[in-house]
Amino acid sequence: MKHPIITGLILMALGSCTEFSTLYQVGKTKTERNVDQAQCNRFAADNYPPRIVTEWWPIYDSKGRVVSRRAEQYDTNEGPRYTAARNCMTERGYERVSIPYCKDEQLAGRNYAKVEVAPELGPSICGLRTEGGGRVLVDLSKPL
Repeated sequence: MKHPIITGLILMALGSCTEFSTLYQVGKTKTERNVDQAQCNRFAADNYPPRIVTEWWPIYDSKGRVVSRRAEQYDTNEGPRYTAARNCMTERGYERVSIPYCKDEQLAGRNYAKVEVAPELGPSICGLRTEGGGRVLVDLSKPL
């Protein structure tokens, strides 16, 4: 009974390693995207500033009596702020896409220059992980 669950979790973990999701607009550089994202984040933060709410939850003893309380804090504007930033990016022409990581057999020992301006996505475009944990796009149809 546990084996299908474990298998499913392993497949999900492996599946997440084969591609990454990002906001994307053809013709934009990574710097331009970062500037647009920062401007949208600022817009969202200005319109939906943090609104911290504290809720007190009772703590019961074994006889069902309230013996104490614990506080939980959360930001009621977190969801609307995230939505506003996402909508701002959509209005600027960005869409969320999934880009596959390059497979070893696709690279076949060849070197590729990173793509500086976001190209039309196609089967020759894939991502490479950088040493610092980032990602770059390469065009497999244009080896060095």
